[in-house]
Amino acid sequence: MAFELVLMWLVMAVPCEKTPPPGMVCIEGGDAVVGADDRSAAEKPRHTVSVETFYLDAKEVTVGDYSRCERAGACPRLPRPAYYARFQKPELPAVPVTWEMAHQYCVYAGKRLPTEAEWEKAARGPEGRTYPWGEEAPSCNKANYKGCPDNTTRPPGSYPAGAYGLYDMAGNGYEWVKDWWSPCYKGCDKACGEDCLRANPRGPCDGARPCKGYTQRVLKGGSWYWPEEMLRGSWRRGERPTSGLHRLSFRCASTTTRLSAWPPRFREEPPARPADPLPPSEEERAKALAVVEDTDIFQIPLCGRVGKARVDCRDPMSYIKSNEVLQYLFGDVIKNVGGGYVGLGADQGYSYIAHARSQWAWIFDYDPTVIRLHHVLRAVVKRAATREDFVAAFTDKRVAATRAAIEEEWASLPKEERAAITGVFERARRQLWANYTRQLRPARWAGGFGWLQTDENYRYMRLMYEQGRIIAIKGNMLTDKALPSIARAARSLGVPIRVYYPSNAEEQWKQLPPQYRENVRQLPFDERSVILRTLISRKFHKSDAYWHYIVHSGLHAQEHLALPGYANVWSFMEDRQQVGAFFATTSADGAQKAPTRERYLDFLSYIGMPSAVPSAVAESKP
Repeated sequence: MAFELVLMWLVMAVPCEKTPPPGMVCIEGGDAVVGADDRSAAEKPRHTVSVETFYLDAKEVTVGDYSRCERAGACPRLPRPAYYARFQKPELPAVPVTWEMAHQYCVYAGKRLPTEAEWEKAARGPEGRTYPWGEEAPSCNKANYKGCPDNTTRPPGSYPAGAYGLYDMAGNGYEWVKDWWSPCYKGCDKACGEDCLRANPRGPCDGARPCKGYTQRVLKGGSWYWPEEMLRGSWRRGERPTSGLHRLSFRCASTTTRLSAWPPRFREEPPARPADPLPPSEEERAKALAVVEDTDIFQIPLCGRVGKARVDCRDPMSYIKSNEVLQYLFGDVIKNVGGGYVGLGADQGYSYIAHARSQWAWIFDYDPTVIRLHHVLRAVVKRAATREDFVAAFTDKRVAATRAAIEEEWASLPKEERAAITGVFERARRQLWANYTRQLRPARWAGGFGWLQTDENYRYMRLMYEQGRIIAIKGNMLTDKALPSIARAARSLGVPIRVYYPSNAEEQWKQLPPQYRENVRQLPFDERSVILRTLISRKFHKSDAYWHYIVHSGLHAQEHLALPGYANVWSFMEDRQQVGAFFATTSADGAQKAPTRERYLDFLSYIGMPSAVPSAVAESKP
């Protein structure tokens, strides 16, 4: 507990960076006064919380801003009925906006909606003012509310700035925030818990959805349509997220200056290709091999049907080849990132390793057949000078020679285990030969992705095996053994894990188990780190593809895995950028551009990927 408090203090104490993203201001972390004792029941009690440093749009998002998101295909259309004509000028706040529209825009802009606590700190200042300007009663020269002459929205910034240089935190447009609505501050009465939640409160379910029992989101700040009593910073109101009226608007927030706006960093700042690694020292080898196998995977019972796995049983089918046929969609984001690779599955990981030019690789799986397959591949790759030689090792003519190679490679293992490895080869070799033969065939659309697609990719994988830089172990991602020990090994080597590939394993669980959440949080990620994930669910795309391919920023994932409200893998999908939308935008002269990549981009999404430099989507062309 003491460690967690220190860590929270360190997060809160992060200073503002000198240059915030364009159009945003920094609110330095620390105490925030929220609520009020002498107002409505929903505002009680007045209390102090802590929030981390964050950045907030100085002004409400305008119709012009939102239109750029529409043109990029990333936002739902803004309703524009004739009777709303006076609200539709580009310089006015974007109304009418539902919560979903506000959220989608912020994702497009590489930002997020602010939490209620963040919004209230920004509106009331560090001292907890009643209004953005202080304690004086509202007037029409301070804010735009019911009774003022205009009786409509006004351009953001028409009134003097309040705390932190923010505009219109009272009146003009009612502003959506991230939190689910509850009739009190979470943790401040019996309806919400026993004690006020003091540190970085995010409301019920941490703002993630679905959130059982909660159907409304929070609105803050009043509007041109409502009277002055709603202008208080502590005022809070619940509203259906599908509600979109001519007074509902928003602004966006970010935890960092490096937004996750399009284009992402890997496109604007592609890393240089790393040099081939040198043979590791004995000390480095010892550190890399200091991993703990899950020897009890043999005791995990089989589930009742193929294709299903749970936390208490494993899929009865052994996946010795991947059925994720569009893996090359991941290629751009991992190209030349180097670092370490961690993943499960069969040889699809080799394609990721070769494309990323990973320096170390730890492959694990709870299916012993898959790990024994990697032992077969190690024996064959080390002895096959070319990729064609490698594939030929699985033909009828080469059975005896390959069997001998396996025996030689694994001579130190017990006889029973050597027999099990050889058995995998003999049972599966024809199926493997067909699979590897297909992988040899040139595929123009893959852009050189695939460990058997090019001589260079195969050469690199062979080098990795020759240098002992690929470690394959029996591992269950749900225990405190394999994954935590891999994290420790990578840290001891000073190697960031740049690619983590769980395939669709996380989708098999209704909730992400606590140990798994902790395992992923322990991996040494940095700003270049990604999680490559696949999902079968049709909830997130309407295409005819079997898989949805997800590229998730490792740091974004670790941040959210610390929040219990992000209970399952689908919770993350709310923050996805649909990549295909950015390839059918209009050009500068208004003409429609043809998609620059195949239609399969519709099956690819990015989550939380940082952009190259601090930026504002409103000031750049999509």
